[in-house]
Amino acid sequence: MRASVLRNAVLTAAALALAAGAFAQVDELNTAIRDASNYLNGKIPRGSKIVILNVQSVSPELSDYIIDELIANAVNDRFYTVVNRKQLDDIRDEQKFQMSGAVDDKDALAIGKFFGAQTIVSGAVGRLGDGYRIAISALEVQTAQVQGQYNRPIASSKIINSFMGSGGGYSAPRTAPATAAPAAPAASGVSTPLVKGTAVPGSNLTEKLSWLQRGADSHNTYIIEINADENIASHTLEFPNIINITIALRGIGANRNVRLGSNGTMFTVKPNVTFILENNITLHGHSQNDNALIVVDGGTFIMNARTSITGNAGGSERWGGGGGGVNVGKGTFTMNGGSISGNTANSGAGVHVGSGTFTMNGGTISGNTADNGGGVYVNSGTFTKTGGAIQGNAAKSSGGGVYMSGGAFNMRGGNIAKNTAVTNGGGVCVSNGKFNKTGGAITGYKSDTKDGNVVMDGTALPRSGHAVFVSPTIRKETTAGPTVNLSYDRSNYKKEASGAWDQ
Repeated sequence: MRASVLRNAVLTAAALALAAGAFAQVDELNTAIRDASNYLNGKIPRGSKIVILNVQSVSPELSDYIIDELIANAVNDRFYTVVNRKQLDDIRDEQKFQMSGAVDDKDALAIGKFFGAQTIVSGAVGRLGDGYRIAISALEVQTAQVQGQYNRPIASSKIINSFMGSGGGYSAPRTAPATAAPAAPAASGVSTPLVKGTAVPGSNLTEKLSWLQRGADSHNTYIIEINADENIASHTLEFPNIINITIALRGIGANRNVRLGSNGTMFTVKPNVTFILENNITLHGHSQNDNALIVVDGGTFIMNARTSITGNAGGSERWGGGGGGVNVGKGTFTMNGGSISGNTANSGAGVHVGSGTFTMNGGTISGNTADNGGGVYVNSGTFTKTGGAIQGNAAKSSGGGVYMSGGAFNMRGGNIAKNTAVTNGGGVCVSNGKFNKTGGAITGYKSDTKDGNVVMDGTALPRSGHAVFVSPTIRKETTAGPTVNLSYDRSNYKKEASGAWDQ
């Protein structure tokens, strides 16, 4: 059956399902595809001729679906000229490559030149833990330079499930497959299946990281297994002229400790790289450091259960920095489990969100201390909390659990409890930005002295926002439980409040 016939059959089936209400709600996959198109619109010069070449997955039908959606968006947005899909099918048949398989960069560039295109768009989709991950990249034909790389975790998708069923994800092993370590029971989060990929050779972590710099290739997943405690120097996960690299760090046999042997950042995650702290790993910093242990600088960082980031002094007041555990300067950080604890910094001792995106689905951020934002500091990015706990953190000034100087904080689940601040906002302090709580619990001082958030200066006269404080006067002193909605917008000179505030 030709690809066009198969594609029409699949799209007809999808249309019938939609009519029947199977996908009545907005699907995560469609949202991700639309966001990817918006991203490409900002990266590829207007008026370019582009080829939307292939999407790697275990399902040809799913690959066709994503390609057709990307083509439809590009045609309707009228930003580019798009190579006709039938012409591409003919080339595919001639060159014997599959739309759902991997295509070598050299072959992709040759196809782009054949059509006189300026940009090749390709991608991959597959399982990541309990959800999925989609990656869409743009490659400039003449220079072979990456114009853009869009990566996004997807919590769930009825459309993907309908095509893939219980199928796996994508990987393209080039050497021996990684050792199948047994899945450990969940700790501080939901247990996720181990990633499948290529085992990186080497006798220790430093050698394996060096091998990646020499041997890594586009659109591949690599597993770094360590079976002993190790010390390493700072390392930047960056691979010029290579796109869509996933690297998973995994301890074998027992929890393995990785310690930073000098000042600096242990791992800096650059664009086109997804770094997963996967299983049985604890990253240790030290008290004399002046950088976050993990810096997300355009890439994607994922933290799963049975992993920890601890004992690090991030940007201090002397250095004017932020983030003791993780600093999301730009890019994305998804915390599915694990713990970030015992770190210090000027702002955001646990996690500092610069202009990036932090999603907390599980795990704990606890026992961290900062001037502002003991647990999390949101500068101009977005923090979305669907689960997990932010507890037992301390702020020398404001925001024991979370401090906002801008950006957005959307709380949909989990809890914020047992945090302390000296001035304002034992649980959350909003100096600027958009705060929106529609789920989860932020405890107050009076309702529960055991688990409540506390403002030290406000215990006698509780007007400093034990649960939540919004500068200069809006506050919530008592517990805001799962059914209590709170919102406040202080961005762009707005001062709009709604919900069950105490004032």
